Amino acid sequence: MQPETIETAMNGIEGLFQVAAVYKSWARDPEEEIINPSIIGGINALKAARNANVKKVIFTSSTAAVGRSGPGGRALTEADWNSASKHPYSYAKTEAEKRAWEYAEAVDMNVVVINPTAVIGPYFHRHTPSTLLFDKILKGELKSLPPQTFGYVDVRDVALGHILAYENENSEGRHILCTQCVDGFELMDLIEEINPELKVPRKIEPMWKIRLFARLEATRAIFGHTPRITPQTVKEYLGKITNYDSSKAKGVLGWNPMDLKDSIRDTMNWIRHNLS
Repeated sequence: MQPETIETAMNGIEGLFQVAAVYKSWARDPEEEIINPSIIGGINALKAARNANVKKVIFTSSTAAVGRSGPGGRALTEADWNSASKHPYSYAKTEAEKRAWEYAEAVDMNVVVINPTAVIGPYFHRHTPSTLLFDKILKGELKSLPPQTFGYVDVRDVALGHILAYENENSEGRHILCTQCVDGFELMDLIEEINPELKVPRKIEPMWKIRLFARLEATRAIFGHTPRITPQTVKEYLGKITNYDSSKAKGVLGWNPMDLKDSIRDTMNWIRHNLS
């Protein structure tokens, strides 16, 4: 995404929502396919916005740039950064946001950042890493649960958060959007309440098995296969208690997300009717 190719699209606008990023966990060339598009694409969008005299930019980052777990399960806030991650997606989102802040400060640009957790809900036309789990459950392919706690937010609430941040004259800095963090058992309880006919897994997969499987998948990737999980993903996501504090978005922006159960219901219904 080159600045000159998008500057004309910004003529006459007052606000920009920069929402584009590559959302995948693995690539044969992570720097070229995941990292650079996020970092360079983000900066190019900001440069084009500045050249077009755009007054305010809402920049979509992620809780991947915030981190995965605090000591003792402490809820992570906007003050936290995922600075040590080597996971391609997390590294890309962290560096893209840091560069955006550096650029905004250097040119005195009004940038506000949104940091959503895993985004689910309807209206998608291909799966993301966040929705694949629900697809596997619907197909009866998920036999055990990963040892992790995960935060979810509905895509409609993410859109609302962006609009609220743009319309609020006092919005500044980062804003975590997380409806609820749940572990595997809690997630299965919700899915079972929505779809009692589904057979959901109730067994946690041991970490040693997952690590071994990830190493085997990494070996297969050398011979041209796309790995189903990578050692970096295991290190980044699994075996951690994830918790996020969305009080800033709720207090400053007036953000009030829908119930997670409703979001899961809509996600699974969308998959049934549109992607099955």
